[in-house]
Amino acid sequence: AGILYNLKERHLSGKPYTRTGDIVIAVNPFQWFHDLYTEKKRVYYSNRLVWEAADQDPRDSMEPHVYEVSSLSYKGLAFEMMNQSILVSGESGAGKTETVKICMNHMASVQKGPIRPGMEESLDPVVQRVVESNPLLEAFGNAKTRRNDNSSRFGKYLQLQFDNSKMKESSLTSRSVSNCLLAGSKCDVYLLEKNRVCVHDDWERTYHIFYQLLAAPDDVKGKFWSKLKGTSNKSFKYVGETDTKKIEGQTDAEHFQHTINTLELIGISGDKLKTL
Repeated sequence: AGILYNLKERHLSGKPYTRTGDIVIAVNPFQWFHDLYTEKKRVYYSNRLVWEAADQDPRDSMEPHVYEVSSLSYKGLAFEMMNQSILVSGESGAGKTETVKICMNHMASVQKGPIRPGMEESLDPVVQRVVESNPLLEAFGNAKTRRNDNSSRFGKYLQLQFDNSKMKESSLTSRSVSNCLLAGSKCDVYLLEKNRVCVHDDWERTYHIFYQLLAAPDDVKGKFWSKLKGTSNKSFKYVGETDTKKIEGQTDAEHFQHTINTLELIGISGDKLKTL
């Protein structure tokens, strides 16, 4: 009862994260708190938890945040040379997909080393491809359900692969640590809800990618299949009619353009894109 009361009070105060031991509990606020994910916040957690030397656990004086999970995982890689695992679990609509994206983006930031606010940041092409892979998984594996507009209809085991073959000096600790740089990723997919392709409840949708393609301009649809010109959701029984205008703040047409851009980023274009 005490834990539930604490979670409720923090949620009502606009604080979605609560720490219990090494576990960070996230309560989905169904809105984006910009102040929680600024560059200053990213730098603060990575520097305090990874790059600054401390005799005591600095988390005692820090507000709970999912950034501490990604920071401590990277620290285990760079300082202890140990593989790390992050388990994200919860009910449908709990915010698991978004939490994974937040962690991945922060890991990409932490691996650059100590950063001061205002320092210019640029993503390595490999890192950019890894970070941008999430929208692709969502396009082909997520769908709108009664409880969640962007529900993952599959399980995934995502591996971030780091190269720790080089050493570097930490400018904040004067300690030689492994220069763990993100080198790639691997995703194992399981338990895909295949029947959703042809069957879904009223007011739900099949996978996002179908609606994205149908929402694209006719000249774009014609590049994939000429018979798609002039079609809409109503043209296909499997897709069905839907009154959904936006998913996570963007229209299906906007999501489709993002999907195409991401596919091209990872090397899928031309005939490969048409075949897909």
